[in-house]
Amino acid sequence: MIPNLVASDEFNRKKGEAALPLVWQWNHNPDNALWSVTERKGFLRLKTGRIDTGFLQARNTLTQRTIGPTSSASVALDVSKMKDGDFAGFSAFQKEYGSVGVKIDAGQKSIIMITTDNDKPVEVKRIPLDQDQIYFRIDCDFTGMNDEANNLYALNGKDEASFFYSLDGKVWKPIGRPLKMKYSIPHFMGYRFALFNYATKNIGGYADFDYFHINYK
Repeated sequence: MIPNLVASDEFNRKKGEAALPLVWQWNHNPDNALWSVTERKGFLRLKTGRIDTGFLQARNTLTQRTIGPTSSASVALDVSKMKDGDFAGFSAFQKEYGSVGVKIDAGQKSIIMITTDNDKPVEVKRIPLDQDQIYFRIDCDFTGMNDEANNLYALNGKDEASFFYSLDGKVWKPIGRPLKMKYSIPHFMGYRFALFNYATKNIGGYADFDYFHINYK
């Protein structure tokens, strides 16, 4: 059986099932001691084991491809065991990326949206958070103009990712600004949905992802 290119995941494994189906790929060679789908049943746990200066250096970033002409993916995240300086969340990942997640600073949780300007991460929006469960969604739009006469699809499509958060998984609010997705050679695999958690100050914290849901058409 050939697996789908993308697939939703409840992270609820039965005996004998692979820890991660083939639709998932790690950004770097993972540290297998720092992730699990069994430590908490029905959750993907991403633990921190080193200090990283930014998202692109984070080792255990788990990805699935985005897909056109449009696709939308969402995650549910438990941030109760994160440590000061930790940043966990959801990204439209390439060299120029956009991320929405939870950052812990001096014990205060905040929802932040980060985008990339001239290869540098820029915080666009920060919202205080006073709960441990949070939901994030990214909508990708690759639609363009069809050239039916020449049987071609325009390369200069919309190519935008939009970012959302929800406090209850039902009512979604936009955050930050849309990301213009640009294909670049250093990250040749195109844009990917990415689940991440990394430490900037202290190691030993972790974030639990309850699910990854994807819809496309």
